[in-house]
Amino acid sequence: MKRLAFLSFTIATLIAPIQVQAQQYDPARNCVRFPQEPDPEAEIRYLNSHPNTPVCPSPNPDLQGQADALQRGALEHAIANQRLMDAMSRR
Repeated sequence: MKRLAFLSFTIATLIAPIQVQAQQYDPARNCVRFPQEPDPEAEIRYLNSHPNTPVCPSPNPDLQGQADALQRGALEHAIANQRLMDAMSRR
């Protein structure tokens, strides 16, 4: 029971910062707006945790920052997969 409580608390703690990243929901345009100061990594985390959520276009998009965040995420994913494959092949 303690593990379940700890797990639910941990999940809530991890999700809370993601929820804060979306500045507001625009019902007229049916999309989510992000804060004016771009934070590409937070936006990517939000979009990964909320698939199929439309995002309002930003007046000043940081396209290079978004591309860099996606590239870093893909690289980290590839490294983790390679480590897993290496660990599995040693057995």
